[in-house]
Amino acid sequence: MLEEDAPKPYAQGRLIQREQAPFEVMKSWLARCLKDHGPECKNLAPESWITPWDIPGVRLLDVEEACLVKMPKNCQYITLSYVWGTTPSFMTTKANIKELESPGILQTLAQQLPRTIRDTIDLVKMMGYRFLWVDRLCIVQDDEANVQANVWNMDQIYGQSMLVIIAADGDDADSGLSRTRPPTEAQQQTILRIGPTLQLVTVTDSRTVRATSTHRHRGWTYQEEFFARRKLIFAGDRVFFVCDMARWQEDISSEGRMMQSKRAWPSKPLLGDSINLPYRTSVQDYTSRQLTFPSDVMNAFAGVSNYWAELFGATMKYGLPNSVFDWAVLWRALQPLRQRQGQGCTFPTWSWAGWVGPVLMHRASEGHEAMQHWLTNHTWIIWYQWSPSLTALLWDVNHERKGKAGLIEARVGYRASNTIDPHGRHHIRFRIDGGSQDRVPDSFVEVEGLNDPHLRSSLHTKSGQVLVFWTMSAKFGLKKDEKLSDNNWTILDRRGLIAGHIVPDRGAEAMQAEILDGERPFELIALSDSFQEYFHTLRDMALDSALKRLGTRKYPKAQWKGMSVIDTGPKTEDAWLYKSYNVMLIHWQGPLAVRRGIGTIFKQAMNYALDPGPVWKPIILG
Repeated sequence: MLEEDAPKPYAQGRLIQREQAPFEVMKSWLARCLKDHGPECKNLAPESWITPWDIPGVRLLDVEEACLVKMPKNCQYITLSYVWGTTPSFMTTKANIKELESPGILQTLAQQLPRTIRDTIDLVKMMGYRFLWVDRLCIVQDDEANVQANVWNMDQIYGQSMLVIIAADGDDADSGLSRTRPPTEAQQQTILRIGPTLQLVTVTDSRTVRATSTHRHRGWTYQEEFFARRKLIFAGDRVFFVCDMARWQEDISSEGRMMQSKRAWPSKPLLGDSINLPYRTSVQDYTSRQLTFPSDVMNAFAGVSNYWAELFGATMKYGLPNSVFDWAVLWRALQPLRQRQGQGCTFPTWSWAGWVGPVLMHRASEGHEAMQHWLTNHTWIIWYQWSPSLTALLWDVNHERKGKAGLIEARVGYRASNTIDPHGRHHIRFRIDGGSQDRVPDSFVEVEGLNDPHLRSSLHTKSGQVLVFWTMSAKFGLKKDEKLSDNNWTILDRRGLIAGHIVPDRGAEAMQAEILDGERPFELIALSDSFQEYFHTLRDMALDSALKRLGTRKYPKAQWKGMSVIDTGPKTEDAWLYKSYNVMLIHWQGPLAVRRGIGTIFKQAMNYALDPGPVWKPIILG
């Protein structure tokens, strides 16, 4: 209903002014947020981070002087998030940077600038601000040092800006901000009079419009929006304002009401679902987007990576926090992936960064204490990063604490035990059915593959990509079950009994090709104990139900819809909760193993395959 007809407690339709752009409405939204919302709309940056003006080489557009300037200290500025597209257009380079620092030059070159940037400069002036950050102009595009200084600090540049203008209309930088100009006939509202005192008006659903926009599906725009504390969104020929406390739009009069849109990002660095859940959401959203250049996968995630590193008390290893690495490495494909390839693409297969396509991080047990218990008591691998010139622990409690003021044990995934144990676990030896195995041999000398000349030569340019560790390994059959999704396969032991399930990274077609090429059985390596709640597929739930009815008999053949399954043995509380292993499907390329999938397998199935005892095997994973 139009605002003059609607009852006051309800949101009211608002007519779009045909003659002019809604500059006053946009200014009022920002002013209301600054005046009324206070700390609720603060940026996400932890207090320990430096400010953008302290970063060498960061520049802004001075819209009053019409030139580039070094970012002034304590200045208030606006940032632009937009889609570049494929059409070449004007940008800052080493050759023209001096010219662009001359007052008035941007007015002279105005027609050479992409339309979206021209419209944004005009809008910033109308909003009453002086400084604007736009990547195409504020980064010297052919200066690698300047590019890195800006790219690796996107969290601070966008997180501390007063407002992020999001140009979600169109497919390139020449699409412009449509609502900074009077609307066309195609943009007009439909008004329906249904009574002498009642009119209805059409309004735009911002989420529906955004869902189909190119901006929403581009990789680089993810972190730009992630850190925005206030967003002015141009989409679907309308304009919207979103902050942590409100959602407003030009065709609805609702400024007097709080329509809370607060993000679910944590403000305190604690382990458990408070961090794990939004981190899972972050990775899934980002990996669902597209990049023009596949090699940009880490650069376009750099600011977000800084943010998660701070909250996890970690160093990020190709997008995975090393403080909870045993959990982070359990990500799985949501649909068939393809390995990331192309110029500059040297990413490990054990990280989602090495693949193109959406992934889902493993579910975490609820709460900080449960996660801590699992990390310290149900993982055993000592992960090493290896290169021909250096071997180092992937995670070292004492090393990670250096330089992190105030870092306490509750903030890190693994904790130091009372014994001398830099790996951060309470136990020194890994136990299987009453037996034990040393977690690592005495040295790396016995790992024959590390002496391979071709491997050593190829790894000189791939620092930190190769992991060396020791764990159990066994071979199993894999079978595609047509009743499950394309991305779920059944694990079969040597007797043909169902032993678990696997989600291959590359999908059914690639798996079938490997089977035809003669790769059977397939090698699985154990990564950690699998908590009962980690079983996700319908098959798993049905198997659990069948297993609960089997009692404590050992290795029976039980029929579940015509398929044999393995019993898990006596069901003590701990045995039932951790009755399975998380496993990785690997494929050997010479001395180097590469990841091919992730899954779960019953412990007794692994032990049976390893009979008469576990085989402790060195793995070189790249």
